[in-house]
Amino acid sequence: MAESIWWKHRDVPVPTGEPPHEQVDVAVVGAGVTGLTAALLLARAGRSVVVMEARHPGAVTTGRTTGKVSALQGTMLSRILRAGRRESAAAYVASTLRAQQWLADEATGLGLDLEQRPAATYAPTSRATAAVRREHEAARDLGLPVRWSDAPDLPVPAVAATLLDDQLQLDPGQLVERLLAAALEAGATVVGDARVQRVRQRRDGVHLHVARTDGEADVHARHVLLATGAPVVDRRMHFARLTAQRSYIVAFDTAEVPETMTLSAGGPSRSFRGAEVDGRRVLLVGGAGHETGRGRAENKRVDELRRWTAEHWPDAVELGAWSAQDYTTTDHLPLVGSLGGPSPDVHLATGFNKWGLTSGVAAALAFAGEVLGVREPWVDDLYGRRARLRDVPALAGIQVGVALGGAAAAAGLAAPVETSGRRAVGEDCRLLPVCTHLGGPLRWNPHEGSYDCPLHGSRFDRDGRVLEGPATRPLRRLPTRD
Repeated sequence: MAESIWWKHRDVPVPTGEPPHEQVDVAVVGAGVTGLTAALLLARAGRSVVVMEARHPGAVTTGRTTGKVSALQGTMLSRILRAGRRESAAAYVASTLRAQQWLADEATGLGLDLEQRPAATYAPTSRATAAVRREHEAARDLGLPVRWSDAPDLPVPAVAATLLDDQLQLDPGQLVERLLAAALEAGATVVGDARVQRVRQRRDGVHLHVARTDGEADVHARHVLLATGAPVVDRRMHFARLTAQRSYIVAFDTAEVPETMTLSAGGPSRSFRGAEVDGRRVLLVGGAGHETGRGRAENKRVDELRRWTAEHWPDAVELGAWSAQDYTTTDHLPLVGSLGGPSPDVHLATGFNKWGLTSGVAAALAFAGEVLGVREPWVDDLYGRRARLRDVPALAGIQVGVALGGAAAAAGLAAPVETSGRRAVGEDCRLLPVCTHLGGPLRWNPHEGSYDCPLHGSRFDRDGRVLEGPATRPLRRLPTRD
């Protein structure tokens, strides 16, 4: 699996904590920005906290982002306004500004390097100008001091742009390192190699069953936060409102590194910014996104970014290429809050629509406030809404796909994949390319070296181990035929 540039110049953090034997106040599942921020806030408040991470902190989305912490997010605000209430859009902006301010306030104490940069949403052609104008007006209506330009000073063709000054960018790997260190110092326990497979509400609290390489464990908590992208428990069918999306990022060495964090409106989507990595300035180019496990081959999408970069930065020399998985929602708002029903003490935080460095921090602030009895003022308008009717066709479409995938697997149409050269030590076997979540047929991803599920975004490595998604168990292994 291609690693992001953020981890190439630093050691991957390896948690050494052990699952607690006694009940804790809070169990957090997932050690990305959301989980680590929540753990830090609650440990500082004197709560007993355990964080469980299946791989290493920041291994999935947080450690693979472009590191933008911006309130201007492409055309997000105009899309939110078209999909729902103005109150929700205003609450979304308030939560984003709150997350930005929290990171800025914590930066010195955490030893976090934040860079202030203008952010821009631009129109590469006249056809996209109307979309940029809608975003400009939405942002201004919601109180953001955006400015309009008919001749933006960008290193790529641009006929118009809306810009917002004094936004933030950071190194996501450093963010994970510093949040982890601060959470541990505050008293939280962080357990690695701990994949949560079951979550059950009982009268005495929440019980979590955890699988580890050296055995299994049970963890008991009063409150649980599922900060895992796709929730591992989903009694209210939240997956009907989530779509797994992969997008691609390529890092380059070039003489001219842009100062503005920039995202295009209209397709094909292009994102670029300058970054500092290991003491030198580099160019990050992203885009070419698609639904996980669907569409054209992933390596061709990365080649598109390379060709586009060569056109505008002819001297660019590639330093690395990787991808990230995000979850988008049908109404463009984060999916955050209590599962309710039989599991009121289990909360989820997902659906950040590719803006997890703001929405993830906001979700952590909201969860910590719920546990501590201090609610953020924007929580009800942002998270406390009922599912819209537009989710019904989304649910139906997903379930048709699940049914077809399961039928294909049962009929033997999804043939087992030979793992010659990729076998686990001491085993002579093949992998059955059927997702262990709900039976979706898997697709091989040559760019990442993974098996990807087109239904709910679960992904597995070459040996069938879970990388991410709602799946919690490895792929089934079949004996090799003589």
